[in-house]
Amino acid sequence: MPTITLPDGSQRSFDHAVSVADVALSIGAGLAKATVAGKV
Repeated sequence: MPTITLPDGSQRSFDHAVSVADVALSIGAGLAKATVAGKV
């Protein structure tokens, strides 16, 4: 189960493998549309 820590310190946990797009979508649809890249 991956846990992603965001720059503000908040965390998001997932029960499956996720992409950067999946993480952005979990935060908000607008961010998902505007996301160009992510750091892994």
